Amino acid sequence: MKNKNLILFFSLVIFACQPIEKFDQVVFDNNQFSKFDLFVNSIEITQVFENKISEPYIGHTMKISPSDRIIKWIEENFQAVGNENKFSVKILDASITQSQIENTEAKNFDEKMNYRYDLFYLVEFNLYDNFNNLIASTLVESVRSTTSGMYISIQEKENIVNDLIYQSVNDVSTESKNLIKIYMGEFLL
Repeated sequence: MKNKNLILFFSLVIFACQPIEKFDQVVFDNNQFSKFDLFVNSIEITQVFENKISEPYIGHTMKISPSDRIIKWIEENFQAVGNENKFSVKILDASITQSQIENTEAKNFDEKMNYRYDLFYLVEFNLYDNFNNLIASTLVESVRSTTSGMYISIQEKENIVNDLIYQSVNDVSTESKNLIKIYMGEFLL
């Protein structure tokens, strides 16, 4: 009887010590995204969007906000290689929200409520001549969302949100490549 209890105890300990799913840390390497060499004299980045510091917005609570990520991508991946014209980038929106949603597929021991994260990017690209006349313009947007449990670690939450931002920047990069090629193709190297 003692051996059975001992075996049962060790079986429970071994079963309880099974590894849980872990997310790898997201690495932001802007070299993985599209690069743009433009026949322009200068590139100007303007952030029209203001980070909101009230619920449900969470961008202000992050180490590096979604707007900082998109600005860094533009700074590292857009290069001016000409001697005339001006390229302007306006960040119109870079908001991320967190809201609670009901987990309709929850089983007996699953969490009944989850968090939903929504990220929205809206970026405007404008090309001006030396007299500040608009030559070409295009808008790029990305909308993505993901969910997580409510009772996760801070590290897991950061990884989930960073993956959402990474995927969204990738969307913006891909769509920018397509639209800039269509509307400003003659100014691309």
